[in-house]
Amino acid sequence: MFEPPLINQLLGTGAVILGFISAGILVHQLEKQKEEERRLQEEYDTQVIRTCNELLEMGREIEREQIRKNIRREFKGFTFDNEPPVGLRPEPLALPEPRRVSYAKYLG
Repeated sequence: MFEPPLINQLLGTGAVILGFISAGILVHQLEKQKEEERRLQEEYDTQVIRTCNELLEMGREIEREQIRKNIRREFKGFTFDNEPPVGLRPEPLALPEPRRVSYAKYLG
C-alpha cells in the first residue's frame, strides 16, 4: 500500500486546519454582520417609536390647549340667567308629574 510522504501529509493536515480556521472566521464575520444589522434595525425602530410618541404628545398638548381655551372663554349659549326658558311647563324644574297623579286624572 502506498503512503504519501511526510511533507504531503503535513501540507494536507495544514490545509484542513486552515480550511476550518477560514470557515470559523467566515462564520464569525457573518454573525458580526447580522448582529450589526439587528442593532441598526433596533435603533431605527427605537427612533420611529420615539418620534411617534413625540407626535402623540404634541397632539395631546394641542388638545389640552384647546380645552383650556374653551374653559376660559365665556359661554354665549342659553342659560336661565341671560334668557328665560320659553315653552317649558310652569312646574318647578319642569319635571314630569308623578304617575299616580296622571293615573288619578284619567281614572277620575
